[in-house]
Amino acid sequence: MTINLKTKIWLAICSIVFIFSFFTLYYFPLQQENLLVSNSNNEIQNLSNTVALGVRIAIKEQNFEGVQTAMEFVKDDPRLQFVSMLLYDTIWSGADHKDFKLKKNVFRTFPENEHANPDMVSNDSVIIKESPFTTNTISGAILLGFNTHEIVKSKAEITKTSLVVSAIVLLIGILIGYFLARNISVPVLALSKAAVKVGEGDLNQKLKEIHHDEIGQLTKAFNKMVDALSKAREDLKEKNIALIESNNTLNKTLVELKDTHAQLLQSEKMASLGELTAGIAHEIQNPLNFVNNFSEVNAELIAEMNIEIDKGNMDEVKAIAGDILQNEQKIITHGKRADSIVKGMLQHSRTSTGIKEPVDINTLADEYFRLAYHGLRAKDKLFNATMKSDYDQSLEKVNMIPQDIGRVILNLITNAFYAVSQKKKSHPSGYDPTVSVSTKKQDNHLIIIVKDNGEGIPQKIMDKIFQPFFTTKPTGQGTGLGLSMSYDIVIKGHSGDMKVESKEGEGAEFIISLPLTT
Repeated sequence: MTINLKTKIWLAICSIVFIFSFFTLYYFPLQQENLLVSNSNNEIQNLSNTVALGVRIAIKEQNFEGVQTAMEFVKDDPRLQFVSMLLYDTIWSGADHKDFKLKKNVFRTFPENEHANPDMVSNDSVIIKESPFTTNTISGAILLGFNTHEIVKSKAEITKTSLVVSAIVLLIGILIGYFLARNISVPVLALSKAAVKVGEGDLNQKLKEIHHDEIGQLTKAFNKMVDALSKAREDLKEKNIALIESNNTLNKTLVELKDTHAQLLQSEKMASLGELTAGIAHEIQNPLNFVNNFSEVNAELIAEMNIEIDKGNMDEVKAIAGDILQNEQKIITHGKRADSIVKGMLQHSRTSTGIKEPVDINTLADEYFRLAYHGLRAKDKLFNATMKSDYDQSLEKVNMIPQDIGRVILNLITNAFYAVSQKKKSHPSGYDPTVSVSTKKQDNHLIIIVKDNGEGIPQKIMDKIFQPFFTTKPTGQGTGLGLSMSYDIVIKGHSGDMKVESKEGEGAEFIISLPLTT
């Protein structure tokens, strides 16, 4: 449960008033009464001792009038109830008189009409004090009795005074509580409520500055804070508007950058396709030559078959027809080969569909391996390189986006051939340019490795080679998008991994790891 400031002030004041009232109504009166009783007891005891001393002296001198005078020493005290002289008698018992007791007898009392009991003790109405004395003739005591009227009256006065003081304290406490509540709790509670509303977003809160103390300073500070917050909110609104406009501009720019990036990627694809053109032409020339040659042979065989038909030599006709059929099968085979090359070229140039399909990775890698080599050979007739392949024949078809993975493999192989060709130019003799492509299955992953024995990648740029637009090729020979595009395809498009290992002067090895999924 939360207790507000006003309640806390009243609780504090009430606690102080209660504690002070406890002392004024109970503790202090009790102390005063105890002191009053103690003083009265001491005073009466002293009077009793004085009377006893006077009696003892008078008896010694056998002045019996002096005894009476000593007893009447306190007769003028308005509190006196009686003063008695007691005589002690010793009563022995037993044969050996070892056991005895003291017996008190009232010998004389003043005033005479008072009957004192030697065994009387003090009570609420009378205070009894006994003072013994001894002479050579008798032993006795003075028994002095004083009434408690004055003490009771004094106690009543103390109680009355305590009640008056407590009432005054209570009144003062109420006034102080009212003053504090009015001058502290009220403005503080108003400040608290205003602060809560400000926290909820209402900046129209203003407090009256009617105090000239710390509360007033706090009120002024609060009002200044609200004004500053209002100004800050207005500034923030203006900045938000400007920020929205900037965001709109940035979004527009981002869309344009994405379009430009897509165009650059497509340009990169078409550039790589352009580099393959010569290789494709070389690859497609062989099946076309076979198609043309077998077509010419078939034309000659048909002419011979017509001659044999005219002669009626059906056995020869059937033999010629068999040769024509075999040639047609070869034409179909090489025609399909040319068709697959053209389809591969179209697939490479086409925008990715993003749909995975089962792919024979060995066939795909080998196709781009040969196309890349013949493409480089077409550009540089003097270039030769050793091509090594090591394909895991146990691999089944793997789900992937064929045109995307094809571009990755082509980029890596093209870069490998470029690396060894550059090294060949600086090492014309004693150097065998070698590029190898291999596939294998490892820990439920497909591993594709493209390796060359070129100059390698300098260690200082190893962490930059997958960044967009970074290239080590001369200006005009590379866009710097090939490796970054390949990296994104492997990492983002296929949840795989792509890394490079290289020793400067010895070559580089690119390793692709793709998870095998069903």
